[in-house]
Amino acid sequence: MRSRSGRLTMLTSAAMVSGLLTLTNVSPAFAQADAKPAAPPAAKPAAQAPAAPAAQAAPTATGTTPPATGATPPAAGTPATATPGKAAEPAAKVTTTKPKKPLTEKQKKDEAKKLYKEAEARFDKGEYAVAADLYRQADEHVPGAQPKYKLALSLDKQGLAVEAVAAWQAFLDSKPDAEKFKDKITEAQGRLEALKKTPAQVRVATTPEAPPGLKIAIDGVAQTGAELSVPPGKHTLTVSAEGFADASQEIEVSFAETRDVSVTLTPQAPPPVAATPAQPPAPPPATTPPPVQPPPTAPVEPRSPVPAYVTLGLAGAGAVVGTIFGIQALSAKGDFDDSPTTKTADRVDRNALIADMSFMVALTFGITGAVLLLSDDTPAETKAAASSTKKNAFVAPFVSPTGGGAAARFTF
Repeated sequence: MRSRSGRLTMLTSAAMVSGLLTLTNVSPAFAQADAKPAAPPAAKPAAQAPAAPAAQAAPTATGTTPPATGATPPAAGTPATATPGKAAEPAAKVTTTKPKKPLTEKQKKDEAKKLYKEAEARFDKGEYAVAADLYRQADEHVPGAQPKYKLALSLDKQGLAVEAVAAWQAFLDSKPDAEKFKDKITEAQGRLEALKKTPAQVRVATTPEAPPGLKIAIDGVAQTGAELSVPPGKHTLTVSAEGFADASQEIEVSFAETRDVSVTLTPQAPPPVAATPAQPPAPPPATTPPPVQPPPTAPVEPRSPVPAYVTLGLAGAGAVVGTIFGIQALSAKGDFDDSPTTKTADRVDRNALIADMSFMVALTFGITGAVLLLSDDTPAETKAAASSTKKNAFVAPFVSPTGGGAAARFTF
């Protein structure tokens, strides 16, 4: 009787603990997931009820599961064990994650300072990737211009042009103090302008791959290799190869962009074979007509030299008359010098005048006679042909009151 009372006390305590846990919304660690609702306790005497219904899901003080309703309780001093085939399966553990409490403003500032200090140490060591992540976290806790500036600088030093441009722009958009961040604002603007000119990397793949004589040009400028460095903007890509038609396409790239471009080359059609035209028959050999002989020139009758001789004779007569009167004029001049008289002077003047006139006539007729004698009617062509061998000569005597002589002309 004493043993049965101890068991009842133990089971009653377990039922009370289970009820308290249920009221405080704390699930036991080993509660059964598929446990059925407990039946209401039966109205039996305490001596006949070995266990309370709620004790089926509650642990005992010793950490063991109490026996099911109707089971024979163990003897006193014996640990309670589950009956094979009737013990409940172990329940799945239920883990409840409590939401983190939001940080206060002071906690945020303290955390931001800690992260920024660590980021500075990593930046000084050249660990720019780690420093950039720490600067970003510090800016998330307490947004500010300084962590944004250092984040942009860390990304820029890693060569991440696109990310650095976004970070520099975020720094400028944060409206930093113009006086305090004067140099940093100027630096950010310069880096933005420079980074936006970063060439894009364009990889050109052709179909078929690596054709003979492959040539690639950007805007008409020949490039080296299939990986091209192209400035930002619109460009014309031209690809040519031996045996293929030239292929062109328009591309537009952004700064620091990496792009793959595929170009399909079309084989060129073979040129049409031109038909060989029939050769026309060879013309008969041209016959050269015999040279036309010019008609013989009519013989030129020689001109009579009589007029020339007559003229020359008159010239000789005039020369003789002039000589005679010239001598008389000289003689009269001597008489005038010895005894100057009017009659002697008149005779000197008369004889001198006749002599001069006679010489003039002789000279005129001499020239005319020479022309008649030496000239002929030979055609110009004949004269030109014979000019190298024919020689002409002309001689004309003359006498004056003070002397005499002759004029001559020779033509070779």
